Amino acid sequence: MLMEQWNLKLFALIHQGAGQQPLVDGLAIFFAEGGPYLLMLVLVVCWLVAKDERRPTLLEATEAGLLGLLTNQFLALLICYPRPFMVGFGTPLIPHAPENSFPSDHATLMLSVAIYLLFSWGWRGSGLLLLLMALATAWGRVYVGIHFPLDMLGSLLVALFCSGLVLWQRGLLTSLNGRLVRLYHGLNDALIQGGKSLRG
Repeated sequence: MLMEQWNLKLFALIHQGAGQQPLVDGLAIFFAEGGPYLLMLVLVVCWLVAKDERRPTLLEATEAGLLGLLTNQFLALLICYPRPFMVGFGTPLIPHAPENSFPSDHATLMLSVAIYLLFSWGWRGSGLLLLLMALATAWGRVYVGIHFPLDMLGSLLVALFCSGLVLWQRGLLTSLNGRLVRLYHGLNDALIQGGKSLRG
């Protein structure tokens, strides 16, 4: 009961200005909808500038994010928690299907990747950037009225578990990720050769 009271009060506090502040509304909508795309952009840039020996860490972080999403699907079978607008709380600023709210897939994906990189040597700066983006996305999705704060707490717990599990078992992924890096080089070389052939 205490947790539910905290959840509703914090939702009301975050959502109270929604629809009344165009600048804040726009920023919240941008992060609420665009968070995963920002994540993908950062990962692609990191991949392109990284040396081969550092690229497997990016793959492991991505795998942590995917594991987080898979875990959410399992939790959705066990926990049915409505979105705020489904139970008469707030007015959503963006359309969303009336479906299970707990945990947030957006936040879980971004937090899993960010936390994994934060605990990976040489990637802490990128991890911190992604963590800030993840927090902005979590805030945005509560502000626009499609998630409760409790959903974000659930996402954080899932992300900690999944990133920790991948970090613990990273040795099992070494061979797979090494092959993926070599596959990337093979495809990249083939595209370059194909481009040269067309120009020739």
